[in-house]
Amino acid sequence: MSDRLVSAPARIGAFGMYVPQRVLTNADFEKMFETSDEWIVQRTGIRTRHVVAEDQYSSHLAIGAIDDLLAHYPHVDLREIDYLIVNTTTPDYAYPSVAAMLQAHYDLPKSVGALDIATACAGFAYAINLACGLIASGECDRVLAIAADSLTRSVDYSDRSTAVLFGDGAGVGLIERSDTPQIFGMSHGSDGTGGRFLYRTGVRTEINGAIDESRFLRQNGREVYRWVLENVPNDIERILRRSGLTLDAIDWFVPHSANLRMIEALCKRIGFPIERTLLSVTDYGNTSAVSIPLALIPAVRDGRVKPGDRVLIMGFGGGLVTSGCVALL
Repeated sequence: MSDRLVSAPARIGAFGMYVPQRVLTNADFEKMFETSDEWIVQRTGIRTRHVVAEDQYSSHLAIGAIDDLLAHYPHVDLREIDYLIVNTTTPDYAYPSVAAMLQAHYDLPKSVGALDIATACAGFAYAINLACGLIASGECDRVLAIAADSLTRSVDYSDRSTAVLFGDGAGVGLIERSDTPQIFGMSHGSDGTGGRFLYRTGVRTEINGAIDESRFLRQNGREVYRWVLENVPNDIERILRRSGLTLDAIDWFVPHSANLRMIEALCKRIGFPIERTLLSVTDYGNTSAVSIPLALIPAVRDGRVKPGDRVLIMGFGGGLVTSGCVALL
């Protein structure tokens, strides 16, 4: 992959987020198996996570996030959207896509492109980067980049090592044409040899009344942790080179919030202060690609992230894949 300077005549013009109402606390897990709040927090940093209702699926989460965007940015007209990109590894159906379901829900023009991608925890960054390509080509002016996952539907609650980790939610960013480039350094990577460390095969919850365990998410946390620390710093360096920036020029780092201890180690490895790293893992758990918007959007809304700040977005996870960029907010 070339390290030439990369940018797009695009910006992130609006955000939205949504999490289900039901909250699963560490105290709830103490009732399921031998564990404690102290044990979970010490190893993961997680205190709570939000969980879908029985009749709630990824499309509903995405709708909640888009409605939140519209509530905070009333000037946005969805009928001006050219493309919907949804990253989800837990779609309602194999097809129709969640993106197509959103087109129907909002009665958008039939000329709207609708695409689901499945790049797991790197998916929000992947969606942003794909949106930048569509805009740079001249095909589109406005793209909704959406991450939506109901991961808890694929959690094995008898497996203590993974059951405490995951939560559900959705986030969306409006990527729109800009007179000056405000998204830089778009980059990506993949290492399929690591796929065996984090995978899920099936989607069915039961077969003839019996639980189909093939649907459960399986993770070798130790190997994923090692892979992240060995590989993600190189991806970050590539993004910075392709942006023409140094790490000192970055105001905020927004990595995938997989595990607080992993992010602390990653920040130490690259030499970036944890105090300027935005995380969502404590309140929401590991929400896959949704973890990045769940960390970034509250910081934008409460004023921590200010207009003109440079934000380094870095997604990584199942595949194993990575994707990232620098956005001027």
